[in-house]
Amino acid sequence: MIRRSMFPLFLGATLLGAPLVAQSAAPVTQLVQSIPAETDLADPALPFAKDAWVDMIRKAVVSIDAAEFYVTNRPGSALEPVLAELEKAGARGVKVRFLLSAKMLENDPISVARLRRIPGAQVHSFDLADVSKGILHAKYFLVDEKEAFIGSQNFDWRALEHIHELGVRTAEPVILSRLARLFAIDWAFAADGKLPVFPGLPGMSAHSQVELVASPPFLTPKDIRPSIDALVDLIGQARQSIRVQLLTYSPIAGQDGFWPVLDNALRAAAVRGVKVRLMVSDWVLGSRALPHLKALRLIPNLEVKVVSVPEAKEGHIPFARTIHSKYLVVDDTHLALGTSNWEESYFSGSRNVELIFRDSPLAAQATRIHDRLWDSRYAFVLDPAKVYEKRKVD
Repeated sequence: MIRRSMFPLFLGATLLGAPLVAQSAAPVTQLVQSIPAETDLADPALPFAKDAWVDMIRKAVVSIDAAEFYVTNRPGSALEPVLAELEKAGARGVKVRFLLSAKMLENDPISVARLRRIPGAQVHSFDLADVSKGILHAKYFLVDEKEAFIGSQNFDWRALEHIHELGVRTAEPVILSRLARLFAIDWAFAADGKLPVFPGLPGMSAHSQVELVASPPFLTPKDIRPSIDALVDLIGQARQSIRVQLLTYSPIAGQDGFWPVLDNALRAAAVRGVKVRLMVSDWVLGSRALPHLKALRLIPNLEVKVVSVPEAKEGHIPFARTIHSKYLVVDDTHLALGTSNWEESYFSGSRNVELIFRDSPLAAQATRIHDRLWDSRYAFVLDPAKVYEKRKVD
């Protein structure tokens, strides 16, 4: 991977709010947020995904390659300008290719049809049902192979307006090249259903300052590390603190299996004195994973909080008003951010991608985002002795 004495960063503002000018030759990388409306969780230093997406697509000249779990729009929503920019891009000759999870095509057939009507656009469905029963769960797009967006945001109006999300907009060459390779692999698989055969290549150094990792192993070239290996490695390196924010966390695999890989890593870190803070959404209340989360609370140095975002003023919005960001911060210096919930199937059978930034200012900024939510009125300590009511999700 690329090695530099300092990882270049442009956030539009420093952590103290002062302007930061990007060097002309330096790749641009920034964290990008989505925040539930009617909350005070927005970070003033971060741009919003709804604005970043429009800006990126508007600048497209040659190509837009997108891999998304699904697409869902609502007239007048924040996703409408994004779709309009995609239509304009196709009209001016930009080659648009969209991969969508086969299991979610009926989620919003009107919007899928709209994508298919973009001039020159190609839309393929990605189906792992006969291979691993997994899904295309990654959420990213490439513009001209010069810029990419990767994050927890689905191509969904709710992800831009009513969910806590975190992504990365980047021009890092190492990320772009590897993401383009993964898209090519998945595009070919979507077309013919044949699993690729990868030659044995040297593994990438776990100490690279910027790294893209991916799941599942059977769809990933050998020189791209499996996401689970990278996450366990980072947790194992922690000496002072670990912060994790997720939609869901579970060591349960399938109907009755147990998958303790990440659970063991967090427990081991806490036992050696690392202060661990795990924050999950209230979607876990009433789930089979809840007893395991309660058990974590009994370990010294390991805290668990649940976040509950109030309903919007307009009333209940299905599959919204929650935290959906998926990231890990180690010692305030290393950041892993991506598209996987921390459950076995996301790493073994589904397509997901994560980005690793070591010794990066992004990590300190993600720490601030985590702490802002951790200390907010929306987060509460999980009580091992309390019986919780299941949250209405759909």
